[in-house]
Amino acid sequence: MKLKNLIFIFALFITLSGCSLSHSAKNQVLQTQQNDTNTLFQVSTLQALMQGYYYPVSTVGELKANGDIGIGCFEKVNGELIMLDGVVYQAVYDSSVLTPEKDYTVPYATVAFFHNDISKEFKNISSIKNLQEKLNEIVNKTGKNMFYFVRIDGTFDTVTYRSEYAQKEPYKPLAKAMETDQTFFDKKNETGTIVGLFCPSFMDKLNTPGWHLHYITSDRKNGGHLLELSSKKLSVQLSKKTNFTMKLTEEKKFQNLPLSQDLSKDIGKVETGTGK
Repeated sequence: MKLKNLIFIFALFITLSGCSLSHSAKNQVLQTQQNDTNTLFQVSTLQALMQGYYYPVSTVGELKANGDIGIGCFEKVNGELIMLDGVVYQAVYDSSVLTPEKDYTVPYATVAFFHNDISKEFKNISSIKNLQEKLNEIVNKTGKNMFYFVRIDGTFDTVTYRSEYAQKEPYKPLAKAMETDQTFFDKKNETGTIVGLFCPSFMDKLNTPGWHLHYITSDRKNGGHLLELSSKKLSVQLSKKTNFTMKLTEEKKFQNLPLSQDLSKDIGKVETGTGK
């Protein structure tokens, strides 16, 4: 009887230990999942795109596996990428919006999973500069050395956005291509959503420091890179990100790019749509 009891106690100990390990493993998986919601996933670098690297580095499917909100562009710079509520939209040269398949390729993008950390209401926004100033007030108060995705919904008294024509090889640097190959759209009384990313100043060799904003109409039929706006009332949600991961490519052309050079002037031209 004593031997049977000893065997029973040993078996019970092993069973309980297994349960404890299983519970610990579940907690570890849960913690990993929670960490993923704080991770910014970036495909390639803005500097590579600026130098004319418009070749595939990722796919729409991979972006969806790493986020539900994001911005970027497509292979050949064939339109602006707007990711919202888990759907990837492609705003092409005439501002019309497509929904590309999961194997459609991407040279540059940044995505994350959105969770609403900060909610605000902005009133009487007179310009994109005014909007960015109000967003920066939040960032400076909350922490300027981390990443933020922003979602802004509302009706715009005026809104200006742009998209671009697909490029052909040999590819020109992006600032040069935008001198002739971008199209502008000025709208009034349009309802839509802004999707934007804030990067800290130390990201200047990898992305755009400050805000980069894209726009899509509420019916998801038109959109592009946001250039200007005015609105009486906007609903603003910000999602903070403290982790960062990046996907690069071993492709030879990419590996030969001088990615440490200062392209801030050209980036400014592309961001503001000023071309020359």
